Amino acid sequence: MKVAVIGDVMLDEYALGRVERISPEAPVPIFNYISSKYLPGGAANVALNLARLGLTVHLYGIIGEDTEGEEVELLCKSVNITPFFLKSKLRTLKKTRLISKYHQVLRIDYEEKFLRREALDLLNLIKHRDYEAVIVSNYDKGTVVEETLSFVRENFTASLKAVDPKSLFWKSHGFNLVKPNLSELRKAMNLPLEGTDEVREATKRAFEELDVEAVVSTMGDRGMWIVSREGEYYVPALKREVIDITGAGDTVLAWMVWGRLQGYGWREAGEIAAKAASLTVSHLGAYAPTYEEVFSVYPV
Repeated sequence: MKVAVIGDVMLDEYALGRVERISPEAPVPIFNYISSKYLPGGAANVALNLARLGLTVHLYGIIGEDTEGEEVELLCKSVNITPFFLKSKLRTLKKTRLISKYHQVLRIDYEEKFLRREALDLLNLIKHRDYEAVIVSNYDKGTVVEETLSFVRENFTASLKAVDPKSLFWKSHGFNLVKPNLSELRKAMNLPLEGTDEVREATKRAFEELDVEAVVSTMGDRGMWIVSREGEYYVPALKREVIDITGAGDTVLAWMVWGRLQGYGWREAGEIAAKAASLTVSHLGAYAPTYEEVFSVYPV
């Protein structure tokens, strides 16, 4: 199966070190750097999850003409993701996380929002039309604009269309799956949404107003609500040791799409995605589990 991912491509750096004392210059910890590891981040992490499931993945995004852009391109190719990247004069999106003893000490973001014309030019790179699914992964860094969603709706009528919408939440009509996290849902509804029942009602309202097949609202360790044409379902988060929540939402999005492509109903796809996400958060960094890992830990 062939899947396209369109969105904000990032380079994730995990700088490993130790914090053992406070600086005499200011009341801040001294981080003794040891080494770094790099992973595909943002939309590239969604693509990585799909590639680990054995799908053919084409990734469309924007990178800078810099060493970070070269690194993320090489990383993608090394994990069987085919990159189609537009080169920008702006820098590649990058997040550096300083890690000491499995704890994140600090995150440094390197970002400049890409230009609107670059987001539109990126759409010209999308020549294939035979994708079983198209996923839009929006991190609000400029790669995805309203026209991106219109392009997907108009050109991939027969494909499964999924979106992590961020600020484009109310522009996501016509997609099969819309997957906001709790923060995005609160912002879209302009409500605090403290209880799970409130999240359910907000998810239901979004489902009705957007007229999509399903809205999946993730709530971190409180699980997720799925409101779909098949029914309304609460899927609890599975209890495992949480080391790092980075990338859990990407895993849910990718595995929900994979589940639907395999013929699972919305509830079953959500339950499988929750299992995969529980393995993601039990690893340091944005971890993409394999089918074998998930189903060995959680046998059918």
